[in-house]
Amino acid sequence: MGLLTKLGNLFSRSGRDDNRLQQAMEHAKAKRPAQAIAIYDSLVSSKGTSPTVRARALFNRALAHSSLKADQKAIADLEEVVSMSGTPENVLTAARNQLVRVRNRVQRVHERAEK
Repeated sequence: MGLLTKLGNLFSRSGRDDNRLQQAMEHAKAKRPAQAIAIYDSLVSSKGTSPTVRARALFNRALAHSSLKADQKAIADLEEVVSMSGTPENVLTAARNQLVRVRNRVQRVHERAEK
């Protein structure tokens, strides 16, 4: 993202939310999921967050929870993304796929615990 774009984003709500979403993704990429989750939490809970940014924040928060093996939190976020109306198709597809992966992992853990 160019400097002028970043500066322009500071003056619009959607631009600020996009910048915060990008910051959170950078934390997640740098293996700092707790910091990423804190930003995602604020985006999800803010009444002014657009539905698209909210869906992306929920999906990415689910990935962060999943990386911490907090599977129930990840599942809850993914189920919310899937149930939201107006979720971008790429986010919806990724959420459905990730939901299957996390549920399968939970099932494998449960099966191992029963043995």
